[in-house]
Amino acid sequence: MTPLRVALAGNPNVGKTSLFNELTGARHKVGNYAGVTVETRAGAVVPRLSPSRPITVLDLPGTYSLTPIAEDEAVAFRCLTGAESEPPDVVALVLDAANLARNLYLAVQLLELGRPLVVALNMMDVAAEAGTPVDPEALARALGVPVVPTVARTGEGMARLVEALGSIEHVPQAISPLRARLLAGDDALPAPPDIEAARWRWLVSAAAAGTLGLAGPTAAERAALAAHPAATVTAAAHARVIARYREVDALLAEIGFTAAQRERAPAMTRSAAIDRVLTHRVWGLVIFVGVMATIFSSIFTWAEPIMGAIEALIGWLSEQVGAALGPGVFTDLLTQGVIAGAGNVLVFVPQIALLFLLLGILEDSGYMARAAFLVDRLMARVGLHGRAFVPLLSGYACAIPAILGTRTITDPRDRLATILMIPFMSCSARLPIYVLFISALFPADDRVGPFTVGSLMLVGFYALSTVSALAVGAIWKRTALRGPTPPFVLELPPYRLPRLRNTLLHVYDRTADFVRQAGTVILAVTVVLWVLLSFPRPPDAPDGGRDVAEAVQIDPAARAPEDMPSETAAAGPEDTSSDDDSPIVHSIGGRIGKAMEPVLQPMGQDFRMGIAILGSFAAREVMISTLGLVYGIEADDENQTPLRDKLREAREPDGSRRHTPLKGLAAMIFFVYACQCMSTLAVVRRETRSWKWPLVMFATMSALAYALAVLVYQVGLALGYT
Repeated sequence: MTPLRVALAGNPNVGKTSLFNELTGARHKVGNYAGVTVETRAGAVVPRLSPSRPITVLDLPGTYSLTPIAEDEAVAFRCLTGAESEPPDVVALVLDAANLARNLYLAVQLLELGRPLVVALNMMDVAAEAGTPVDPEALARALGVPVVPTVARTGEGMARLVEALGSIEHVPQAISPLRARLLAGDDALPAPPDIEAARWRWLVSAAAAGTLGLAGPTAAERAALAAHPAATVTAAAHARVIARYREVDALLAEIGFTAAQRERAPAMTRSAAIDRVLTHRVWGLVIFVGVMATIFSSIFTWAEPIMGAIEALIGWLSEQVGAALGPGVFTDLLTQGVIAGAGNVLVFVPQIALLFLLLGILEDSGYMARAAFLVDRLMARVGLHGRAFVPLLSGYACAIPAILGTRTITDPRDRLATILMIPFMSCSARLPIYVLFISALFPADDRVGPFTVGSLMLVGFYALSTVSALAVGAIWKRTALRGPTPPFVLELPPYRLPRLRNTLLHVYDRTADFVRQAGTVILAVTVVLWVLLSFPRPPDAPDGGRDVAEAVQIDPAARAPEDMPSETAAAGPEDTSSDDDSPIVHSIGGRIGKAMEPVLQPMGQDFRMGIAILGSFAAREVMISTLGLVYGIEADDENQTPLRDKLREAREPDGSRRHTPLKGLAAMIFFVYACQCMSTLAVVRRETRSWKWPLVMFATMSALAYALAVLVYQVGLALGYT
């Protein structure tokens, strides 16, 4: 049986994605702010809801009307009007019962369009709590279509909605009085004979709004519009809008809405009181900075005990494998390549999970929309669109969905500027790099007030990346992407208690993605790098280089006392071989790293870091596993000493530290700015439909990263730091 195709439409932030998840069993991200869904998603209705026939649900991006003004709205428009493929069999329109007056304009447009329609009257619990419940039967009589009350957050009404969707094709929908009025008051600009009347009206509206390209017109449709003066097209579009709003007012009166309910959504009354503090010009910004500083400080401090436990577990597992298999190439592959490759990255899972948890709570509560409102003033001063803030903030998690989120930005120049800014935001893949160097090279116990120095440094790197992103956007907007800054119109959703189940599921999914990457992409790249770093072997070390590693050990008593921490002295001899004595330099990977070393030395890095930088282009996290691999092979460390300890204890032949705080700082600065992510470049290519901008992005970010890393290291040396 052919599945029934149902398009799930509605305004932004009415609970469409929550409803989609309940219907299909999916776990797509849900956010209490507009613009979470930016592309069409498809899923089959789960059997437990007993559909009478198979149903495929298409979750469309939120749209306020069928006149698209941004790419995400254009996706919804083209699906609903059948501009690019067959239109859906049924449209399920999701209305917010607590904010009905705003939602009905889209309902009027869909009635005008003439598709079979079922209304899901969502958030009935919020409307009831506010003391202004909506009568579904009265609304159904007024609209002339089935209306099903739902609460998507709890799954209430899902079975009834599926039943209504499945039976609608068998119940002919007569033309309601409302739709008859909409069709009778036809435009002063009648449709040409070869263009459907409903589609013609949307094309006229898009032409009047200046967004005709988003509506996907054919050459014939463009020619038909061009035959009329622009003033005539605009007048016809305005007349149609006025007629629709007149019908919205009539609908509200028919179902008994008061004037107060029309002017203000009851659900916002409590939120408005809170916003007097949280969106205040001064105190709102202070609170926002404090919230973000607390988040990034906590992920450094709270996750440390779990990270230590994971490091101990990986070391124990490596020891057991080494003892069971004995010395040999296969043992080295498992301990140095497989266990170390995945293990050095998995150590940072607690911090990744904590970051997603805290950001998810802010999103679900509705605070993110307020943050965008606060930052809009700053962004407007540098010529940026305030709507760019939400994708930028999403960049803290991952650049790829953040770049997709720019589809909510209307102006192509503003959207491109935001795309070029997002990779500067410190994504979750950079977090392990920051934590590695901070925890390995800087004092763990030093504090400034209630905060550790390490946590303040982490906050500083996130602040640096954010300021840098804004600065880059300002430069683009004042040069190649110059244009006016449009006014920022943002719907502030009501504050809600985060739904812990949804938040935890989102944390689980994003963390599982990170773990899967560690077990697939990162592991595969690390194994390849292990081969490149292990072969060919040193000519005088047939046992795999173990004699070389042992022959170059230096007695710790011979080191400069001031350079050797007490814990290092107690731990026994460390690897203090010169670069030429390292077994790595004989390998293919080592030779590539040595060739890069002259370029890296001005920023304080050696060939080992060069190998890690090359590996990190596949994914930034590979930098961690590659560096662990290099030190594991050099020391022939079958027990997998934690990488943080290896960096802390590594010594040059003269006994001085190989990795100093200044060198670590320069390395972190490099990774703040470097565009080390193939997937990000690929999605920029897809969204801009050109290789020009990803290449520009990679070249400029790489040059900036190198220049600033060199500057930091050289200035630090000049000031006497090491």
